[in-house]
Amino acid sequence: MIVTLLDRCRSLEKCENCPLLGRTSKCKEVCPTEAIFYINNKSFSCLTCGECAKACPNKAIKKNKFGGYYVDRKRCNGCGICKEACPINIIRIVERDGKRFPIGICSMCGMCVEACPFNARISSYELLFKKREGLVERYLKVLESLTKNKIFSIKKVDITKKIRKNIKIDLNKCISCLKCSYLCPRKTIMPRNLDYCTSCNLCGEVCPKNCIENGVVNYDKCVLCLRCVNICPTKALKVEDFKIVKVKEDKKIKPVKYCINCKLCAEVCESGALKVDYERDLLLYSPDLCWKCGKCIDICPNEVRFIEEDRVDGACSLCGVCIDNCPVEAIKIEEFKLEKIEDENCILCGTCYNVCPKEAIIIDRANKSIIFTSDCVLCETCSIHCPRDVIPNTTGFKKVVDRERSFIRTDMDICIKCGLCNKVCPNNCIDYGVIEKEKCEFCGACYNICPTKAIFLHRTWKSIPSSY
Repeated sequence: MIVTLLDRCRSLEKCENCPLLGRTSKCKEVCPTEAIFYINNKSFSCLTCGECAKACPNKAIKKNKFGGYYVDRKRCNGCGICKEACPINIIRIVERDGKRFPIGICSMCGMCVEACPFNARISSYELLFKKREGLVERYLKVLESLTKNKIFSIKKVDITKKIRKNIKIDLNKCISCLKCSYLCPRKTIMPRNLDYCTSCNLCGEVCPKNCIENGVVNYDKCVLCLRCVNICPTKALKVEDFKIVKVKEDKKIKPVKYCINCKLCAEVCESGALKVDYERDLLLYSPDLCWKCGKCIDICPNEVRFIEEDRVDGACSLCGVCIDNCPVEAIKIEEFKLEKIEDENCILCGTCYNVCPKEAIIIDRANKSIIFTSDCVLCETCSIHCPRDVIPNTTGFKKVVDRERSFIRTDMDICIKCGLCNKVCPNNCIDYGVIEKEKCEFCGACYNICPTKAIFLHRTWKSIPSSY
């Protein structure tokens, strides 16, 4: 919710810094959903408590990506039950263009925060980082006293402090031999099943006579023991006329993705075949318990899990084989954590929230930041899909919108032409709901901010190598 710093608020006082129009303060003037009201010349806002959404018999009031709520006017029949459920009586039922619907529900767009010349309005999320959580409780007590209504307690948000251990491959050092992929006992480093010689030199390492290197044989020394042929992971060597010959072309390919040990797969595993050893921060797998249902494959953010030879593979066990065998020391185990994102390149589009499997992200538009709650499992699904790459990505994997298989449109019958879409679009390609699709990048900023959900967005994604 948006909290008013009551000692700073001068909502209905005339002053040189805040020219008022018809005794309306700046915050109320810009609010697209009329979710601000006055008591004793002070501004108060919808609490975004969700009581209206709980009470709505048609499920027409829903939570958005910023912690606010919106009204689906296609589903709303204007019954007024939400108005009766509101603990501060801010919701009103109006009739416009022959349609009855509620107003007064905050969408957490943050426009009032930007508009206030006295910096009197602040997101409750920001207070978490300023150690001023008590201010919210005092604010609610004042509101409860002035409205004479009992106000519930606000659910506190816990910020993530988790740390994850995972392998990290430095692609700048990597020489594209893919030795790490071939030797991984859990088959978690991609790509796999290649049809090339990548010069991993496993053949040279096993040769008892040191007569082969990267598939090139010194026939004077070769005793045709075939250890090189048997160990070659891509079957690039074979015997022809009593000689070892390379039958596949050379090609350098870098790892494109690998397991980051997020353990998201363990959360959806119903058979108990996947479990977490929290003391060692390891993901453990017992094939005898596995149902091979595929849920862990579907949920994997890096798409590294698969069924092969009647077992599921693709989860890193941090065994260190890849580290020990990398010829250029390009792999290491590191600790990773996600902290609040405050980056000028962030467009606050909400894509990270859209794709988060745990709904563990808060988009704090008022303070232009991204917050990760304690439900976050550090799976990096958000960073894989982030259109501006402002969230740290350690995965070696990236997804972008497939424009040819995605679409966006506006239902002008329920668009209220509030202009929020104009304000948030990073490409200036939407004008009060009218979309210039050639310029649109399908970031979802307009879709997520729309207080009536008049904008419809369908996105499909395609994979590209990460550039971390």
